Amino acid sequence: MIVLFEKMAMLVTLLASGYVCSKLKLVGPEFNKGLSKLVINFFLVGMILSSVINKEMELTGSEVCKGLAMLFLAQIICFVIAWFSPRLLGIRDGDTAMYRMLVTFMNNGFMGLPIVAAVYGDSAVFFASLSNIPFNLLLYTVGVSMLHKRGDGEKLNLKKVLSAPLVATLVAGVIFAFSIPIPAVIDDTIDTISNATIPLSMMCIGITLGNVPIKDAFVHPRLYALSFVRLIVCPLVVWLVMRMFITNPVILGTIVIIYACPSAVMCTILGIENGRDGIESSEAIFLSTVLSMLTIPLLVQILGL
Repeated sequence: MIVLFEKMAMLVTLLASGYVCSKLKLVGPEFNKGLSKLVINFFLVGMILSSVINKEMELTGSEVCKGLAMLFLAQIICFVIAWFSPRLLGIRDGDTAMYRMLVTFMNNGFMGLPIVAAVYGDSAVFFASLSNIPFNLLLYTVGVSMLHKRGDGEKLNLKKVLSAPLVATLVAGVIFAFSIPIPAVIDDTIDTISNATIPLSMMCIGITLGNVPIKDAFVHPRLYALSFVRLIVCPLVVWLVMRMFITNPVILGTIVIIYACPSAVMCTILGIENGRDGIESSEAIFLSTVLSMLTIPLLVQILGL
């Protein structure tokens, strides 16, 4: 538990560094927009590939396939919870479609993979990266359809679904399945790129949160309710279901941590693209991100992950 809190404290410090840089105007929105793309499309790709290149994997092929099926199930569980959340929480005002997205989709890229790497080591990153498959498929189909009016749905956009992390996950899967050896110089280069992922991703989140008015994020009761569902209810239900099928403690812990992460930044981005103002969703992401620094360690401790 002490080690976990130390790891989380490190992540919080990095996040706070980005927040301070934003407030001091050392960086601006345009810089962060470019940094976000760089982290997602380059550094995160390096972390995913580094997790399997020339590594002794503890997971078998059957465990990976079963785990992927469980990741799909966990994502569907979150969607079902999200669909009924506004009504169960008595939320009558606000954008219920966006609320459902904020509960369904977690920040598995910027936060999930770095936290899994900090808790379980690089060996668990490859399995954690498999969450990109159900995440992307549902985000750009069901997620986008939530934001459209009835009868105005958007067709599946394969270009968006096949994001860089998803492609890297598929490539890593091939390397894992066939035990493909990689030259040392490439291995060392990708490892170096991977090492920069955690600090850059945390600082990127901090810079993003620096543009959100803090006081506004803490005054809306419904945002606390949504954070409770995203950070506590979803991972607890996922844990209750997953423990009936999974015996490997690392796989179980990785899945729970991934689905205990705060709301995904992509919810706001897609919301803005589809006519939402993005203010309240940004506040919800800010609040859930701050609270997750407490809830994730507590869940790990209480559930014995």
